[in-house]
Amino acid sequence: MSAPEEQLNKRVARITEYLTRAHRYGKPSILFALYLSEFTRRDAQRMIEVALKDNELSVVDVDAGRNRDLPAFFSSNVSDSTVFLVHNMEQGFPEALNFLNFKREELVEQKVKVVFWVTEKELARISLEAPDFFAFRNRVVEFTELPLTEERRPELIEFALETEYRTLEEIKSSIELKEKLLTELSGEDEVSSYLLGSLGILYDQLGMYRKSIECSEKALDIARRIGDRGSEGAWLGNLGLVYSDLGQAEKAIEYYEQALAISREIGDRRGEGNHLGNLGNAYSHFGQVEKAIEYYEKALAISHEIGDRRGEGADLGNLGNAYSHLGQVEKAIEYYEKALAISREIGDRRGEGNRLNNLGVALKKIKKYKGAIACCLLARKIYEELKDPNIRTTESNLNELEEILGKKQFENLKKEVEQVKDKIVLELLERH
Repeated sequence: MSAPEEQLNKRVARITEYLTRAHRYGKPSILFALYLSEFTRRDAQRMIEVALKDNELSVVDVDAGRNRDLPAFFSSNVSDSTVFLVHNMEQGFPEALNFLNFKREELVEQKVKVVFWVTEKELARISLEAPDFFAFRNRVVEFTELPLTEERRPELIEFALETEYRTLEEIKSSIELKEKLLTELSGEDEVSSYLLGSLGILYDQLGMYRKSIECSEKALDIARRIGDRGSEGAWLGNLGLVYSDLGQAEKAIEYYEQALAISREIGDRRGEGNHLGNLGNAYSHFGQVEKAIEYYEKALAISHEIGDRRGEGADLGNLGNAYSHLGQVEKAIEYYEKALAISREIGDRRGEGNRLNNLGVALKKIKKYKGAIACCLLARKIYEELKDPNIRTTESNLNELEEILGKKQFENLKKEVEQVKDKIVLELLERH
């Protein structure tokens, strides 16, 4: 059994234990199950349903978007052996929040056993807008893939780092929620390790490196104490990312190599691919680009093998960066175009913006100015939508194109390209 499967089984067993214990002793049980991926939620729910039925409990699946007065729904369908599994909470807002906040005592009086599936955004909103109900919960259980194994954060040679696909506001909101949960759930080692490690990533994204290292080291200590090898590898990898951001590539490599060894030991192929990619980034910092390419190609092979399209796009983008650094711009463009196609395929808007940016610079180098301007204009549009600070990089690239072409020629070309920029980029992608 792989490490992610083992973690999922442990969390399913924990939920099942809470609910069966509540049934055995005639108690209510109000649980929040925090998830990132809808696929993970569905898999976990199927496993929970089987486990509860084995314990002679019946399951009622509830869509909060269709049943906004949840307490009334529970009251109409409750029995000693009934467990409610509630999803789609956001579609029930704000009515569902009001009903839960003002009728919360009914859930306790009727000894309701319920699991609310929630995203971070939904949980944060519940804690703020229905605080009395939130205080009634018994547990919060995390069904979240470790951030490092969910997707890598590739470093770009010529541009700013890609983030974990969050806006600045989302990062700050996530930090606030996780700090709050950490205080309330400090006695649960596994959850504390996850929350601390996640905070380490988020503080790194804000450039708060000392705080990031502090959180990641605490998470690592807990993971080692409880023998959680998967989390240990993830937090080692995250420490490598922070030291890489600090420009300490040699120290980053030490952490990545430890993380890589653990991923191979426990059979975590996705983690192995992530750490290989990050080792490639570190060696690129040292100017050992050929060695970096070796790591990127190994990472790409794994991403392709396990069907990790986001990872595959990151690996292709990194290979593009490496060949651009070697002066092989045409080859770099091939990789950028493949990476861009994947970003569009999976709906990764920030990744799409970054790859358009890289592609624009590469096209500028070989004097394909129409394509360069088209890519930069599309990247700028995406960054504007996302309120992404990388927009400054795009503006800088456009300014450089203006200097090369001269103001008049640039403005004329820009006006011409503005109307057909999507078509220009599509023609580039159709070559593959």
